[in-house]
Amino acid sequence: MFAFLRGVVAQKSLNRVVLDVGGVGFDVLVPADVHRRLIVHAEATLLTYCHIREDAFQIFGFLREEEKSLFELLLSINGVGPKMALAVLSAMSVQQFGQAVHDNNVTAFTKVSGVGKKMAQRIVLEVKARLGQDTELGALLGESESDVYPQEDDVLEALTALGCTIGEARRAAAQARTRLGADAPPEELVRAALQSLARVKPK
Repeated sequence: MFAFLRGVVAQKSLNRVVLDVGGVGFDVLVPADVHRRLIVHAEATLLTYCHIREDAFQIFGFLREEEKSLFELLLSINGVGPKMALAVLSAMSVQQFGQAVHDNNVTAFTKVSGVGKKMAQRIVLEVKARLGQDTELGALLGESESDVYPQEDDVLEALTALGCTIGEARRAAAQARTRLGADAPPEELVRAALQSLARVKPK
């Protein structure tokens, strides 16, 4: 539907905010950390995911691309709906999620409201199975760059020097390598990575 919403936070209630966009109030469901960081009467830009059913139209909002990507990843797991995905994001950061998967820490997920042991095991197994096949997912979840790219990574160093977070840099570098090939010159990889970041970040 739309990639982001920019407006003024008009109201805050449990797990949701009302974003005033040009006089139209959008009811947006957000993770706990996003909720804490938003300030009533202050301007905010939320990356959005629209969940449409016959009987409902829900908008979910995130401050960072990594949060939205993890939300979409969770939705791709059989049995995980928007409510559960939002609960997971409210209970742990993207980094904590990645660490729990890497450590096979099923208990970390069972602490999330609505997630039982079987579902927790499914989340860990399905995500871990994809890690070896998806470099972008490995980058998103903080997989060690030394595991993915053994050599010293000039691309990551350049991106972080330009102000990217390590998570953003890893994701963008992975996308660039997928598109251009791992052996492409670092300058071209940095340029491609910056272009991918420009496409996902609202201006």
